[in-house]
Amino acid sequence: MDTGYKFLAENDLMWAKMFMQILENHHIPCTALPVYGAGLAIRAGIQERLKIFVPAEKTTDAKELLEEIFSDCV
Repeated sequence: MDTGYKFLAENDLMWAKMFMQILENHHIPCTALPVYGAGLAIRAGIQERLKIFVPAEKTTDAKELLEEIFSDCV
């Protein structure tokens, strides 16, 4: 089933949540799915990561915002 949402980015939990808040502040809806389940993260010591998705029609705006905010981190 196509939800109309497209993959935008994957990042550590803290950065992903921060960026999702920025997206919401710019009126860009978003949702996320964990890459690792909490149980696996606890047992294996893996830091949880999130995949962020935005509506297809907002992908370009979201990518520009992502690049603007995180360009110094790459």
